[in-house]
Amino acid sequence: MKKGFTLAELLGVIVILAALLLISIPVVDKIIKQSQEDLYNKQIDSIKLAMNLWISDKYKLNEGESIALTLSQLKEEGLVEFDITNPITKELFPNDMILTIENKEGQLEYNVSDEGTNIENYENIPRISINGNVLTYVEINTEYIEKDVVATDNNGNIITSTKSFEPQLNTSLKGTYLEKYTVNNNGHTNFVYRTIIVRDTIGPEIIFSNNLVLTYEQAESYDFESDIIVRDNSGDNVEIVIEDNITILPGEYTVKYTAKDSSGNETTKLRKVTIKE
Repeated sequence: MKKGFTLAELLGVIVILAALLLISIPVVDKIIKQSQEDLYNKQIDSIKLAMNLWISDKYKLNEGESIALTLSQLKEEGLVEFDITNPITKELFPNDMILTIENKEGQLEYNVSDEGTNIENYENIPRISINGNVLTYVEINTEYIEKDVVATDNNGNIITSTKSFEPQLNTSLKGTYLEKYTVNNNGHTNFVYRTIIVRDTIGPEIIFSNNLVLTYEQAESYDFESDIIVRDNSGDNVEIVIEDNITILPGEYTVKYTAKDSSGNETTKLRKVTIKE
């Protein structure tokens, strides 16, 4: 004769199953979260790879320089899938997420910030094409010449864009500035960035009128900096180093002027000095 489970036995089995369930839920939840994080990191790595391909074809950053762009700019280049999704939020990565590439000690570092707001499908938003270079250099204290962008709706019609600077562009100050172009069309928005680097690459100017004819006594006390003009395009102070090979013997000698500005640019100019008897 078969004997069934008693109530106590059934309750015992239920308690055991409940305990196993309580133990397994956190483990399963941890596995799911870890899987999502792994997928997220793979998506970020794919974006960084696209950034590497993008800059390799276009620009070479100098030490300490950086460039910024948006995810939509990589999509426009066909380097990232239109529907690239954040596995954790289950939403599209924002089209306006800022991507930065920086040269640190000769190595390019790729940084991805997914703090954006535009999670629309890329196929629905207006397109923006930057005229000229995405990375633009401006010599300090010179005019920045705007090249603007071409913005179109989904039908290819030209539409209006607006621009702003982050921070406000000042070509009298060295630094990196972001020019942000924004397009709104029928409730759809897109953003792109142009990086503007204001730099100083021109050495100081050294001006003197004539070569000198001096006696040795005059040359001994002559201030060779007194009758020269040194100026730099940055407006900063300039370091002057003066070297000469003058001796007590009559003849022709050379005075070497070296001027160095705050950006490390150097200019050297030679001046003939005649020592008469």
